Amino acid sequence: MAAAIFYTIGALLMCGNVGSFAELLVGRILSGIGSGFGMTAGAVYISEVAPQELRGMMTTFYNVNIMGGVAGSYWINYASQGVISSRSSWQWRTTFVLQAIPSVILFIGYPFFPESPRYLMMRGRVEAAHNSLSRLRGGLEESSDYFAREWMELQSKVDSTAEASTQSALKATLSLLKACISHAPTRRLLTFVTLIQTFFIMSGGNSITYYAPTILKSIGLNSKQVLLFTAVYGLIKVVSVFLYAFFFTDRFGRRPLLLIGSAINTVCLLYLAVYLGVADLSTSAAPSPAAWVSIVAICLFAVGYAIGWAPAFSLTASEICPTHLRGTIVMITFTYQNLLNFGITRGFPNMIISMKSYGPFALFTAFTGCATVWVFFAFPECKGRSMESASALFSLPWYKVGFQKVPTLDETREIDDEEKGMSVHDEDVQAKEKDMRP
Repeated sequence: MAAAIFYTIGALLMCGNVGSFAELLVGRILSGIGSGFGMTAGAVYISEVAPQELRGMMTTFYNVNIMGGVAGSYWINYASQGVISSRSSWQWRTTFVLQAIPSVILFIGYPFFPESPRYLMMRGRVEAAHNSLSRLRGGLEESSDYFAREWMELQSKVDSTAEASTQSALKATLSLLKACISHAPTRRLLTFVTLIQTFFIMSGGNSITYYAPTILKSIGLNSKQVLLFTAVYGLIKVVSVFLYAFFFTDRFGRRPLLLIGSAINTVCLLYLAVYLGVADLSTSAAPSPAAWVSIVAICLFAVGYAIGWAPAFSLTASEICPTHLRGTIVMITFTYQNLLNFGITRGFPNMIISMKSYGPFALFTAFTGCATVWVFFAFPECKGRSMESASALFSLPWYKVGFQKVPTLDETREIDDEEKGMSVHDEDVQAKEKDMRP
């Protein structure tokens, strides 16, 4: 709700601007706050309410919408320049007023959203959690084996963390930081998710998205070609992440796709760095064959980014964390990610000046190459796995995590049943021994 309010007010301020830079800046800040709230809450909510069989697809669909919004903005910019006269202020006002539409829809639809059953269970509201889960599963009740199994798992995995969940955001953050100091697995988990956010930003995806027009102009395209290709670039990312969400992630798994996507990004960034380092960009001649290859490299980068780091930042952060830490870790790491993104994006033009045109891409190549190696050793496969059991991997050294199998839901249930059976057996033995005593 807060995300929708901030974003709508910000969009309207920018649309109604009459020439005041301060008003435009305030509107941009408010929209940014709303975007940050929505990114954090949205990823956590989707991962918590999604059925295990569809969790990867539904969480990644969050990225489909993000990239769809970016691609839509490209096409809107392209259309507004071609259709609306440059002498009319509506050429730029249209882009701002249209971005308020999704936030208004969110504001209207929010009251109809069921609360996360995990959140309600952590708050001790067991009956409300039961009703919410039933509603999310299409009205299924205890008579359904599927619903009964999921409800039993939710009770056994979440209710023990209820006390920790009642803390305020500040206290929860301080508790997490204390746990990082005293508890090695928690420290490794926070480091893991932070590295995911770091490699997501340092893969260069956002910088290329923001500065694609500038990059394409430097290659030799004219203004109209730049706008059209930028729109096509956004469309490629949407189609790629759509295929990832609906066909790839729950079929092939997160880990192999991230490895492939990160490797593709490394090769494409390396070519761009080499091309920009040796090409003569001072002439206004038509693009050379090498320039067209660099354009193909940007398109391939979009594919690799869409199946690799783009979905990894939200899917992994919300999927790998235990329930009682998920909200706090996602909040901290998403805040860190946005600050890092702001710094890199804001500094990108200065990086091009001080490091020359190829410098930023060489930096992104180095980070993405290191990230690919890190994924091979340290990134676990969570396809079809229990959210609550995945975090147990972080009791291992980081370089062994990628090779350790996370228990599936069925395996987790079997372990729980065995533990319960052993517990009951021990109690029976103790009772018999007590009866045999004189």
